[in-house]
Amino acid sequence: MKALGFTVTFHSPFRVGTGYASDGVAAALDRGDPLPADHLKGIMRAAAVELLGTGHPAVVEVFGSPRTSSPWAWSSAVPSADWDFTERHRVAIDAAAHSAKKEALVLGEQAWAPTARFAVVCAGRVASEDREDEHVLILRCAAAGVHALGAWRRRGLGWVGITPDDGPVSAEDISRLLSIRSATL
Repeated sequence: MKALGFTVTFHSPFRVGTGYASDGVAAALDRGDPLPADHLKGIMRAAAVELLGTGHPAVVEVFGSPRTSSPWAWSSAVPSADWDFTERHRVAIDAAAHSAKKEALVLGEQAWAPTARFAVVCAGRVASEDREDEHVLILRCAAAGVHALGAWRRRGLGWVGITPDDGPVSAEDISRLLSIRSATL
């Protein structure tokens, strides 16, 4: 079973919301799992689409689709130190009046740690060893292509760098990825 490890370095706090309010906070976090596996998979998939192109068959093969499951399983991020939870306000501005809109103040939670780790494990079947090597390349490059995660990224939250445990993506890796991209165009 192939396992890949990744380190997330946080350059700012982040916010992956639960979608519901909690105890006076309009935009709450899941304090038990502030950076869940499904979010990590989603941002890596989005980066892979940016790198390989929309509708590329390798993206579906690696990340799955509504019809096919992914042979890879993501873990949630585990921080190097305890998560530091704080609150942050956000105000909606009225474009005409250039002032805060009435009742448009949002109190949201955010989390931070110096670094966190997560894993991607091959839990399913990949057609061949060569295809598995391509999957690993796509996963490594997609992770390196992620520079922001969570919500409110344009408000200064969620700036990150993700590094594969087996070293940074190289020029050779990029050349191989470009050949995968052009092979099916």
